[in-house]
Amino acid sequence: MKKLVYMLLVGVMFLSLGSGNAFAQATASAALQGTVTDQSGAVIAGASVTITNKDQGWTRTTTTGDTGLYRFELLAAGSYSLKITHTGFASVTVDRAELQVGQTTTLDFVLKPGQISEIVEVSTEAPVVDAEKTEVGLAITPNDVNNLPLNGRDFGNLAYLAPGARPVDSYDPTKNRIAVFGINGSSGRNVNVTVNGIDNKDNTVGGPVMQLPLGAVQEFNISTQRFSAANGRSEGAAVNVVTKAGSNILHGGLYYYDTETALNANDALSKESKSPTPQFSRQQFGGNVGFPIRRDKDFFFFALERERENTAIPVTAQAFTELTIVKNAGNPLMTPDPVTAIPTPYFDWRYTGRYDHRLNDQHSLFVSYSAQNNTGDNDQSSSSNDLTAGNFTTNHLIISNATLNSVLTPRLINALTVGYQYWNNLIDSKTKVPTFTFPGGINFGTNTNVPQQSIQKKWQLRDDISIIRGHHSFKTGFDYVWEPELGGFFEFNPTLEIDFFDDPSVITTDAAKYPQGFATPGAVSGMSDTAGDPHFFLKNGAKMFGLYFQDDWKVTRRFTLNLGLRWDKDFNLIGGGDQGNSRTYQELKAIGDPHAALLPHDDNKDFSPRVGFAYDVTGKGKHILRAGYGFYFGQTFENIPLFMLQQANATIFNTTFAIVGNGPGQSCSGCTVPGTNIPLSQWRFGVDPMPTNPPPSSQLGGGAVGRLMDPAYRNPYSEQWNAGYTWALNSVSAVEVDYIHELAIHESKTININPTLVSLGGARPLSAAFSAVGLPVLGRIDNEEAIGRSRYDGLNVSFRRRLSHHLSINSSYVLSKGVAYKGNAAAFRNRPSNPLDPFNPVDFGPVPTDERHRFVFSSVYEMPWGFQVAPIFQAASARPYDGIEGSDVLGIGSGRGNYNIVVPNSDPSNFTWSLTTVSPTTGTTGLTNADLRNCLAAKTCRGFGFDNLRGSPFINMDLRAAKNLKFGEKMNLQLLAQFFDLFNRANFGNNFSGNIRSSQFLQHTGFITPSGVIVPKSFRAEFGAEFRF
Repeated sequence: MKKLVYMLLVGVMFLSLGSGNAFAQATASAALQGTVTDQSGAVIAGASVTITNKDQGWTRTTTTGDTGLYRFELLAAGSYSLKITHTGFASVTVDRAELQVGQTTTLDFVLKPGQISEIVEVSTEAPVVDAEKTEVGLAITPNDVNNLPLNGRDFGNLAYLAPGARPVDSYDPTKNRIAVFGINGSSGRNVNVTVNGIDNKDNTVGGPVMQLPLGAVQEFNISTQRFSAANGRSEGAAVNVVTKAGSNILHGGLYYYDTETALNANDALSKESKSPTPQFSRQQFGGNVGFPIRRDKDFFFFALERERENTAIPVTAQAFTELTIVKNAGNPLMTPDPVTAIPTPYFDWRYTGRYDHRLNDQHSLFVSYSAQNNTGDNDQSSSSNDLTAGNFTTNHLIISNATLNSVLTPRLINALTVGYQYWNNLIDSKTKVPTFTFPGGINFGTNTNVPQQSIQKKWQLRDDISIIRGHHSFKTGFDYVWEPELGGFFEFNPTLEIDFFDDPSVITTDAAKYPQGFATPGAVSGMSDTAGDPHFFLKNGAKMFGLYFQDDWKVTRRFTLNLGLRWDKDFNLIGGGDQGNSRTYQELKAIGDPHAALLPHDDNKDFSPRVGFAYDVTGKGKHILRAGYGFYFGQTFENIPLFMLQQANATIFNTTFAIVGNGPGQSCSGCTVPGTNIPLSQWRFGVDPMPTNPPPSSQLGGGAVGRLMDPAYRNPYSEQWNAGYTWALNSVSAVEVDYIHELAIHESKTININPTLVSLGGARPLSAAFSAVGLPVLGRIDNEEAIGRSRYDGLNVSFRRRLSHHLSINSSYVLSKGVAYKGNAAAFRNRPSNPLDPFNPVDFGPVPTDERHRFVFSSVYEMPWGFQVAPIFQAASARPYDGIEGSDVLGIGSGRGNYNIVVPNSDPSNFTWSLTTVSPTTGTTGLTNADLRNCLAAKTCRGFGFDNLRGSPFINMDLRAAKNLKFGEKMNLQLLAQFFDLFNRANFGNNFSGNIRSSQFLQHTGFITPSGVIVPKSFRAEFGAEFRF
């Protein structure tokens, strides 16, 4: 396949001999346009406009049309000079104009009568306002990337500057070290990131995959809403990243950053537990260099970054004490390794190489290759285990592209790109011993969340064509992705699990209850094990194909109309080709259940119309009105059909046995230890034989959980509206106001189609049918359905000032509301509290990432004597969390959403009413679930509503302070300090306990992004130096 792709690229290079220069794909490019007039305001047709790339020296020329309009499309972001000539007029030149990715820059020119040999130099800056912009988003400039404070040097931090973006928790272990951000109320999964036009997307759980060296990132554009038809495969946001390239001038830099535990304040949770400041030592160092191989012909760029981090998880005093007791007991079957802190080292390499080659005046080619490799230990550990319960994590990632750029005529431009993406994540353990658990979560032995692997290989071929015809700027193209390998494995509870009834301190000291210590019959309260094939690969991989057409029509000099249409087709992402082998599907088909009447099939009608307009009110680029509407289709993440895919394997990965006892001296039924014929209540640990794990089965057993993709499952989509106004206050500052509305349809929802029902005396509706045909009687059956809905409304107010007179500012205020039914937007495994009524009003409420008010301010201020300060300040109102009863109020069994707090109509703020009220049926304090069902039916009480409690406001201040020392014209040494969470504020977000039965009810339990490392948990200082030349 690699040879075929290479031959295709080379073949196209030689077949498309024409005229071309360096530019970029439609998703990672800039545009330049304008109108040429004479001093009377009359348009000049036929004027020659030539642009020259300041870094690499190539040129492109076009002529103005009948209306005096010129336009350049698919330009690489960067610096350009311009020259405008026409017979009878003096020539006009512009030394430097900066073009940004994702934006159209308008530069109008007035020619004065004179000889063409006369040259008039014009000092002009690109307008601060994009007069053709109809979507909502933000361009992150090189000034932002180079000078703002970035925790962990992840450019994703800067996404928080975009109105509507906000930090969210890592939704998967593979995202713990990535700056995960949600857009417009989403969980962050529906953000499609491209690098030089190539997908950097995780098709397993969603969101971005790979981090680049910061020194390789030139700039990027975040389209938070209503992006053009050139972008697809996301109903949320599009982030288009452009990497740096070599130039005619040798340039580069070296850097080193360091922070140590002594530079960190102790976090609030550690203080509460009277623990010392957690260990945190991190060094980041590397460099980059760009240079010409042959002037104006060949260029090379390379960036390398190393991160070396040593941190630790403090172990609670109770866990350390209990595990030490087990160790000192000397039982050869129980060998914990207790420590007071579990080390969590992390080591990461990132590098990017790019080669640009100008084939001739008509063609250019650039090839880039980026890779990331990292290892980490114990990121699955907690404060309640030892070293044996740890793990190791490895990641190997690649993203690369080869792009052939051709200007076939000045008005016909083509960009052909071949790309490759690879990702292999492995989370495993070197320890393969039984897992032992005790009350309160204390455990040791093999971690129950390993091993697991995610792997994806992608080949991508896209072609983007730009055609300028009259007042129309057409773009069209296709985007094809072949993913021959998408899957992995997930093997939970990989070894025998043994659960003890009491803590070791009780078992070893209570001689009356435990006369034989750990060997006392009944001391073990539970056992379980697993077996089978845990893989979840899509048969024959997956494919994605998209076609688009975009017309940016300049109807008049003041009115631009954007018309777009996109069609996407995903092949096999929902696993329809595998479901026929799923045992759940086969059982349901055998009993004639309608959920197995058909197999799920791929969407064929994912058409995305998009329309928008921009109106220059005065014709001077000062006041712009814009509005638009569009359809945006997302994709199905592989984690949605994952468990169905496992049940389609030759052997089913499942729990082979799970038995439960009742403690010492108590009998139990159905609890025979496999292979021993001894009831668990009489089994003696370390004396009697260990259980024999039954072999894996090719069929589901009785009581097993069924997994299914609904036959009507389809990709989610969102309908998006926006209306806005931009006011250019002056040549460097602008105010923007945007109202946006999004309605998301067909989001994923997990419905238990076989719940226990009170009306059936606790039986399941399908049990009789399974028994009647002699099949194993399944327990709950999770049907993945595309019925979820969410909505977001927001008012964005922004003020932007680009760097001028030593000061740049980017600030925004967002007033917003995001709502959904029992879960987050653009997520999956959302379960209703009642699967028979998934749209019950009690399940409707704000999404977990909802922030009614959010304010962001960032700035770069160049002070006298070489000093520089750059803050990022974020403030947001409290996010919501769910108040729950903590019991199965409706008698549904497992596979349901938690039922919300039940409150009396007469006292709706009495959250603990069900715990403090005397039951009319038992006469004791505490209402039973039957009591609650009765009062709900009588409508004397009600559910409090989803996510109707609020956590604490979010306030964070990061600051970068630097001193620049110049050495000649081209060399600069920057000594710097970065301060994260400068106010040392404990930002808990919505990590509060909402369970009324918990002793921590309404108390904080963690930080705003508890699994991530990007948002600091307490004050941290970091010092470093950067040398640039």
